[in-house]
Amino acid sequence: MQNKVILLDIENNMPTFKVLQDIIEHYPTVYLFNCTGHFEFPLDDLTELATWITSGQVVILDVPETTEKEYEYAVVVGQLLALLEPETQIEVISAMATADMLIDMLRSSDLSCNLTQVQSKNLSLSPSKHQVPSIETIKNKPALQLVKKYCDAVAKMTGKPNTVEKLKNSIVNCLQIVPEKAQRLLGMLINLKIVKKDDEQVWFRKKLLKQWSQLDLDRKDALQESKVLKVDDILEKLSSDAQQVIAEIKKQQNTDDSFTTNFEKIDPVQWEVIQKLNELKTNKPKDIYALRDLLEKMFPQSDVRLLLKELIEKGYIYWNGHDVIYSHEMYLN
Repeated sequence: MQNKVILLDIENNMPTFKVLQDIIEHYPTVYLFNCTGHFEFPLDDLTELATWITSGQVVILDVPETTEKEYEYAVVVGQLLALLEPETQIEVISAMATADMLIDMLRSSDLSCNLTQVQSKNLSLSPSKHQVPSIETIKNKPALQLVKKYCDAVAKMTGKPNTVEKLKNSIVNCLQIVPEKAQRLLGMLINLKIVKKDDEQVWFRKKLLKQWSQLDLDRKDALQESKVLKVDDILEKLSSDAQQVIAEIKKQQNTDDSFTTNFEKIDPVQWEVIQKLNELKTNKPKDIYALRDLLEKMFPQSDVRLLLKELIEKGYIYWNGHDVIYSHEMYLN
């Protein structure tokens, strides 16, 4: 029987104690994460939550503090690769408009998953209610490209359609599509909050329409370069901190007790993993599964899934959803 787990994105979607309890009754493990880094739970229910965490029924995934969703999701997927057994079915529950990006990354890593999109519960934050999808998401979704194209056309109109029938005819004429497809696109405009409908009357939300029309899908996307620079900064800081530890150790080499105290700060297994990988030079595995298999051969007595998770969390390796990237600065010779 296929093992099923829940991956619950609690950003703008914090479940009540009763909801979480019901989920745990039907699934062996629930993985929680929040890209904002916040986790709120009623004080009266904290004891029960602590019991679930201790028993392994609830696992809270670590998420780095960054503004890039793709990097946050990559770290989440990397942890799941290390923690889940093969053939595990992941049921993703999220209120975020970027959840499709997470699903794509999970599937590209050969992880079986389904998405349940729920309505955001964070009603106090107006920007999150009417969130415009990312440029990457729009580029990957032909239907969203049509929405963008129509918003560009409407933004230039002096008189905008004000009834459902006029809006549908306008979509047909502007995009040169059949009425059936125009009907679906009309529904998307309403769901995306670009258009507000009241019976047969419609209005365009000026702020949302302006945001959509000002999106430049043709601009050179510097997202990847930006992420690489940010990761380099993280690795540089990690290397700097590690070098400080090593420098402190060297200063105290004449005192065995002091040396032992400082050396204990570095996990011996992780230290050996770094040395073994360094010896492979350019032959280090690029595939996350190949790396896992290699570590299982090298360290048969260790929990390789936990070891992989720690390597990702501490920044020794970075997984971008496709390849494993190694930090050259981590090799402390």
